[in-house]
Amino acid sequence: MQFGAVLWQARPCGGPVKPEETARAVKPAVVGLGAAFGHAPSFVEHGRRLGLDRWAFYFGGRAGVLGPAGAEVVAAACGFFALDFVRPAWDAARAKDLDEIVRVDVQLCVQFARAHFGEVARAATLTGRVVEAADPAGRVLFAAWRALPDPAADPAAVLGLNLLRLREHRGASHLLAVAAEGLTPIEAILAGPGERKARANGWRPPFPAVPDPARLEAAERRTDRLAGAAYQALTAGERVELAELLGRLGPVVP
Repeated sequence: MQFGAVLWQARPCGGPVKPEETARAVKPAVVGLGAAFGHAPSFVEHGRRLGLDRWAFYFGGRAGVLGPAGAEVVAAACGFFALDFVRPAWDAARAKDLDEIVRVDVQLCVQFARAHFGEVARAATLTGRVVEAADPAGRVLFAAWRALPDPAADPAAVLGLNLLRLREHRGASHLLAVAAEGLTPIEAILAGPGERKARANGWRPPFPAVPDPARLEAAERRTDRLAGAAYQALTAGERVELAELLGRLGPVVP
């Protein structure tokens, strides 16, 4: 079932499509496609050419837009990774040319979009309006990525970077929502994907007690509201249209 169909099912009879419903409907595309290029084999290969392992290239490419900040700043911005995990990777990246790392990261994002997205002019236009309308407050990585000029104006390249930006916006919105529910990032991970994901993100035992999953569910609903505010820039019909357009791209996620 396409995301657009899900959105129509969630629509109140005779009422407008709510922005938070749109955010929820496009989440699989935004979260998946916004980072899909990072799962391609070429990502690791390009990192090696820069003298970086996978995680050093990941944090250098993602957070290099912040400049040579400290590891504590990068860990705070990314939110769901342990500081002791971020520090060595970020220090390795910071020892290189961060501008070059970001340039290569953008290049890979654009190349992936051009190779997989096809005719996406309309989706590029709609996501551009959402990106422009999105509130950057408390979302430093989103703000930095939005301020970064697009290297090319073709629709696939624009859409690829817009999805990356919307992913950062949703991720930061989720971090805000988790905090508002009184959860720490590690508690949110344990309540959701679990201990295996916690370890993958660099957290080490002893872990805190696993919170009531209902608290994470409440944070997810709050995330939809926070991320959904940007979709008010679109009409109800355009929200459904965007969900359908992005839903068609879903199968390209590695």
